Amino acid sequence: MSMLWSASFRHLLHHPLQLLLALVGLALGVATIVAVDVATGSAARAFELSLAAVAGPSTHELDGGPAGIDETLYLQLARTLHYVRANPVVEGYVTVQDESLQLLGVDPLAAAGFGGSGAAAAGGAAGLDSAASMARWLAGDGAVLLCADTAAALQLKSAARFDVDVGGHALPGYLLAVMPGCPGLQSVMLTDIASAQSWLGLAGRLTRIELRVPPGAAAAAELAQLQRQLPADVTLAPAAQRARAGLDMTQAFNTNLRALGLLALLVGLFLVYGTISFTVVQRRRSLGILRALGATRAQLLRIILLEATGLALVGAVLGLAGGALIGRQLVGMVSRTINDLYYVVAVNSVTLPAGEPLLALGAALAVALVAAAAPALEAVHSTPQLTLRASVLEGRARRVSLALLGVSVLLGLACLITALTTQRSVLGGFAALVFAMLAVASAAPAALYGAARALARSRLAAAPPVRLALGGIAGSLSRTGVAVAALAMAVAAMIGISIMVDSFRESLRDWLAHTLQADIYIGAPGPGFARPERRLQGAVVADLVRVPGIASFSASRRAVVGSERGPLVLDAMDPTPVMRAGLDLTAAAPQVWARFADGALLVAQPLAYRLDLKVGSTLRLTTAQGPRIFSVAGVFREYGNDRGSVRISRAVYRRAWQDDSVSALALVLNAGADVHAVVRNLYAAAAGRQALQVDTPAQVRAISLTIFERTFIITRVLNWLAAAVAALGLVSALLAWQLGRTHELALLRALGLTRGGTALMIQTQTLFMGLVALLAALPAGVLTAILLVRVINRRAFGWEIDLHLHPAQITSAIALALSAALVAGLYPAWRTAHAPLSQDLREE
Repeated sequence: MSMLWSASFRHLLHHPLQLLLALVGLALGVATIVAVDVATGSAARAFELSLAAVAGPSTHELDGGPAGIDETLYLQLARTLHYVRANPVVEGYVTVQDESLQLLGVDPLAAAGFGGSGAAAAGGAAGLDSAASMARWLAGDGAVLLCADTAAALQLKSAARFDVDVGGHALPGYLLAVMPGCPGLQSVMLTDIASAQSWLGLAGRLTRIELRVPPGAAAAAELAQLQRQLPADVTLAPAAQRARAGLDMTQAFNTNLRALGLLALLVGLFLVYGTISFTVVQRRRSLGILRALGATRAQLLRIILLEATGLALVGAVLGLAGGALIGRQLVGMVSRTINDLYYVVAVNSVTLPAGEPLLALGAALAVALVAAAAPALEAVHSTPQLTLRASVLEGRARRVSLALLGVSVLLGLACLITALTTQRSVLGGFAALVFAMLAVASAAPAALYGAARALARSRLAAAPPVRLALGGIAGSLSRTGVAVAALAMAVAAMIGISIMVDSFRESLRDWLAHTLQADIYIGAPGPGFARPERRLQGAVVADLVRVPGIASFSASRRAVVGSERGPLVLDAMDPTPVMRAGLDLTAAAPQVWARFADGALLVAQPLAYRLDLKVGSTLRLTTAQGPRIFSVAGVFREYGNDRGSVRISRAVYRRAWQDDSVSALALVLNAGADVHAVVRNLYAAAAGRQALQVDTPAQVRAISLTIFERTFIITRVLNWLAAAVAALGLVSALLAWQLGRTHELALLRALGLTRGGTALMIQTQTLFMGLVALLAALPAGVLTAILLVRVINRRAFGWEIDLHLHPAQITSAIALALSAALVAGLYPAWRTAHAPLSQDLREE
């Protein structure tokens, strides 16, 4: 047995470059998965820490919708509750020096009776430890507490004064103290409830009331009694529901990133298979001799599988380290996308999920052992005499390639059946995509063999080096087929993702052109999505719409309201001609606009898909008068929010939610009006009272497309990582193959083939294989794009994206395939042309 181990180690050590390329390829595949988990896990962990730090020990919450809760309800609860504890909170988003922060108004005295270690408790322990500081806090003049890290980033010290921007209003703030060691509160600014109410325009109102219900029947009975006595506009929900709602927002986004990571590992599977298969081929003579000398099949199988296990262990360690480094870079991209699309979160630390080392090891072991199974079984089931013959192996490879062609057809059928039968399952969509990728890989060897044989017999291969090159490809299918399969699969993925991203961009551009019908859009600046504090001041609105040059306007209010299906984004809009023209209805009831004016809803496609809503469906929303059922009168196209939104007449909204606030204005100008002059007058009308965010349609499009590019840069990075694994696999496999043919090439040179002819033959071979991989990947890439656009994105986000095909979408794929093939042939061509013939002619 020691002789077998010795032979195995000697072979691996005598081929360090091949071993290194295989390790790097496997490590890249593992690193991509680890990097995605590190980035998404760190963002989710930061969000969970923030919620835990803010909520403290609360078990339930009282919510009052867009208008908040009358603070007298808290006073009533404080007097009447005996077992359940209550804690008032005022919450919103503010900006300090262009940094978005969550403003949290708390009452330290109430928090002391509430218990736990929430934000109020942390603030009380850090900065309210004296009568003077407590008095300053309760004075209501803008005293705040910040984490030490946040204060340092803003270059603020204790007792410093600064401006806090809330919805375009610059308000004076005062840093009372800094809080050292406050995990989860890095993006939080603590202040007194009175200050928060004043800043957020919530006089006499609370955002929510936190409840802590201790175990026991008495507390449960008191909670049930409380729920029966709540006002109609207040709802009771578990505290964990808010955390789940936030994390659910990013679930589809994270799932897509993980799928791209798995794609890189799937490409790595073929790379490892090619490497291990080639090591078996390289040792076919020595394995045959060992079998003839008495080595059993079980011993050889054990050696090959243990080699794969060792490769997996080293690759997993390298991938884990590399993934942690790549994940640190991806964290910024992921958190920025989450801030753009979902909620504000500060990711101050990068954490490796607890089970990540085991996941990396398991993924690497699975890939390595699956890849090693076929060549190992092939080696041990061959008779010793046949193991010595390359012709037997290549003949078997040709038969296997024909069988794989049939498997490719079956995989294609499996892809089609899975896509049609799994309905709304995102996992089913990804399974269909994997079947499609494997179908491409299975068909690639037969396509390579057929193309090489056909071209070798044509007039195009009249030159002897070209004919020899094509014959060499067809005669070495066991080694060339796997490399081309891996490259074809990665190129197909690149084409598919490129088409998907471009299709989304073009659909977004078309949607924006259809939606932006007004000439000027005005909103209150600030962070957060559908935040109630982002409102235009009533007097400012009255003056803005009187600016000369304005023909008509449409006002809207955006808020988050409760429903039987969870919190929903509600857009209350005036049914003006501009609003109607800007809505792309994909389904509508008769007299849709009359029904809309009477209170019917228009639902965005993502939300309609997620909640299975159609024209005629009903939706129960929580209004100021209690739950009310609304009918759905239409479904409209929307790409601005993957969670979807609901639109309602603003007049109906004002009556049902008792909220007259305006979040935005859409202005239509008189014919011939100077847009720039009107914009200057708008700023002048609001000067000194409220800062405005004024944009033209062109500026809105630019901002939207900038966010789009930031969102999909992560997809592009992961896509290129998968492509790098495939390119590395091609280079590794073809380099090993060419170096294994040095004796054959030396014979050709001895028979009269020149150095230039040898180099031409090698480059012809590698470029031809890259071209075959590209041609196989083109139709598969379009199929992949269809699956991504029509199946996966539809199921994950609910969007209906139009497919846009352009020749430029495959340029990067062409560059990858041909460049990898060219690089793969450079060193063998140079070595063959410069190596002494006597050295290469010598038999090993």
